[in-house]
Amino acid sequence: MNHVQLAALCFLFLSCQRRPSSQFASATAHAEESTVAVPHSETDETTFSDGELTQEDFDRVTPDASNTTEKTMLLKRYSYVTAYNPETRCPAWVGWTLTAAHTDGPYPRLKKFLEDKDVPQPRALYSDIRESRCGYQRGHMCPAADNKWAEQAQHDAFLMTNICPQDGDLNQNDWEELEEKCRDWAKAYGKVHIVAGPIFIHQPRRTVGENHVAVPDAFFKVVLVGEGSKAKAIGFFYENEDGRHPMSHYVRSVDEIEDFTRLDFFHHLDDETENRIEARSDLRDWR
Repeated sequence: MNHVQLAALCFLFLSCQRRPSSQFASATAHAEESTVAVPHSETDETTFSDGELTQEDFDRVTPDASNTTEKTMLLKRYSYVTAYNPETRCPAWVGWTLTAAHTDGPYPRLKKFLEDKDVPQPRALYSDIRESRCGYQRGHMCPAADNKWAEQAQHDAFLMTNICPQDGDLNQNDWEELEEKCRDWAKAYGKVHIVAGPIFIHQPRRTVGENHVAVPDAFFKVVLVGEGSKAKAIGFFYENEDGRHPMSHYVRSVDEIEDFTRLDFFHHLDDETENRIEARSDLRDWR
């Protein structure tokens, strides 16, 4: 996507113009998995694993949403925090801190997607997003592979409030490649702060399933590493469609992602540092 196309897409987002839904490509269906209801949490306090994650880590991946009009519910999980949007039945954003120690672990991928009873009905169910019926897969915002380090973390990764309808080719290829790259960065830098989520541009929104789960037009991810003069950040923008491209094709500055989402990321940084790193978008800066 060149700068002219990006500007046009941003204009559509801001003006909420309607565009016909694009054709989706079929992809190989995954094996069917069951839905399990999750009981209401008795507390909203986040539990941290062996002292590696702190409240500060969670605060750093919680954007300032004061410029948005969405009414969301803040949900604190074992390894991530998310703002759930009851209107779209999707997360508005999901934030997590990934340490080098948490890039792997003994807990395998869960085989069940979980109904999240912490949010009101109607809410997304496993049955709402079946590729054989709607053409979309269940796409994790906080990846399952980032949560192998604790049983509870792996469990929470499969809550439907961490899932969006996602093009299957994107989910299994370019989006997964970025997930793997973030784990590489966590190993290289020791710790990375990540926020990801859907972008809705066109009205009316396309929905799938009996509970009318909204289909995102695109997805974003922003990544931060380091402190002070060593801090750097980068953003990514993926349209919710198939297409194999090099990672550089999706790179954006964090400032550009903020224009789309109206979220203020990494606002804990001093203004000088935030302005400097959020204006830059060069993948060559990242090892």
